[in-house]
Formats: sequence, structure tokens, C-alpha cells
Amino acid sequence: MTLLETLSCLLIAILVVGGSILMTKKAIESDKINRAVQNLSTFRLDAKNLYKGEPDFTGLTTAVAVNNEIVPDEMLKSNGDVRNVWNGIVTLAAGADPTTFVITQNDIPKYACVKLARSGSWEALSINGVEIDLESSVISAINDNLQDSNTIVFTSN
Repeated sequence: MTLLETLSCLLIAILVVGGSILMTKKAIESDKINRAVQNLSTFRLDAKNLYKGEPDFTGLTTAVAVNNEIVPDEMLKSNGDVRNVWNGIVTLAAGADPTTFVITQNDIPKYACVKLARSGSWEALSINGVEIDLESSVISAINDNLQDSNTIVFTSN
């Protein structure tokens, strides 16, 4: 085998390995988003079910969620913290309007914000403290307010 053939084989091998690494990274990111969406949906539904029959969500807190075991298993850490798939703190609280409740997720990477924010029909949504108008171009509004690490506040009823 000549030097040129050997270099060609090495180049092809590098391209194959590089492509595999990129595909693996994309698959891991996609899996994290899917798990985060599922956890958020489950957490929301379980909070609604816990307060079913109550006039409002007064008194709902992260501690109440932990004590009543409505936190998805993947989100509940051994020290009692509730964290998302990116290890950001997640909190649950009654909303300013007591007929609503708020799930706050921290440390959301840019690539996941739009998909996570659009994962359900929310009463209200804010990214990094900016209220998103759910009646207009949501994707554009979200992208205009992204940082490297983001906080999303989901309001549900």
C-alpha cells in the first residue's frame, strides 16, 4: 500500500468517526429533549390530579409535590432536589392567580428551548423573564430571548 493510499484510508476513517460522534451527540440531545418533555407533561398532569376537586392550587409547592410523590422519578434526586435532564433546578408553585400553577425549569440549553416550550398548551410562558405572546410567532419570540442557559416558566391551570 502506498503512502497516498494509507493517507486516503486514514482520512476516510477520520470522516466516519467524526460523523459517528456527531450523530451520537445529536441522538443524545434529542433523547434529552424527549425525556424533558415527557417529565414536564407527567409533572403537570400529576399536579393537576393532586389538586383535583380543590377550588384552586393554593399551597402547591415543590415540597408538597415531593411529599405526595408526584415528581417524576427521573427528576427527583436523592437529596430531595427536583432537577431536569440538564441538572437545572425545577420548582413548582401556585400561580399569582390561584387557579393556576407554575413550573419553573432552569439551565435549559438553547437547542431545547423551543421544543420544550411548545410541548403543551400553556396558560402563559416566559423565557428568561420575558413573557411570550402565545397568540403570535412563538418560535421567533423565544429565539429573540435565548441565552446559553435559560429559565422557562410554564403556567398551567
